[in-house]
Amino acid sequence: MARFFWGQKSARRNMHWKSWDGMCVPKCFGGMGFKDLEIFNDALLGKQAWRLIHKDDSLLSRVLKAKYYPNSSFLDSYLGVGGSYSWRSVWSSKSLVKEGVIWRIGNGSNVNVWSNPWLADTEGRFVTSPVVEGITNVSDLVDLENMEWNYEVISTAFND
Repeated sequence: MARFFWGQKSARRNMHWKSWDGMCVPKCFGGMGFKDLEIFNDALLGKQAWRLIHKDDSLLSRVLKAKYYPNSSFLDSYLGVGGSYSWRSVWSSKSLVKEGVIWRIGNGSNVNVWSNPWLADTEGRFVTSPVVEGITNVSDLVDLENMEWNYEVISTAFND
């Protein structure tokens, strides 16, 4: 049993305060490695939004589609009024999901040249050229007989 004598000085330790932003820095970069809960929550909501897009036969997807976006896809849905807290939360992550979405072209008939993010470019995923009449879908840029790009159409319709 340790005894404390009135004449002794107690060993005082200084407490060093650190900001929350500093604590959320990974340990390998000198932080404490805590998760930033707001970012973690956004990631989980984004995961649910991703499931609504790709698992449209799930019960949750069918219920939310019937109630909140019956005539469109999740990515084209509107928030509306009177939505539940869960719907508003998942819908708020739609912009985060849209930021990371890129189309798989396939035959190109479902991908709009001008409004869908379908390019894999360092400057962006959207076409920056002015809209050209007669070109709507990516399939309009493909020579369907040879299944290759129609370079004549591409060179006349788009900037570098």
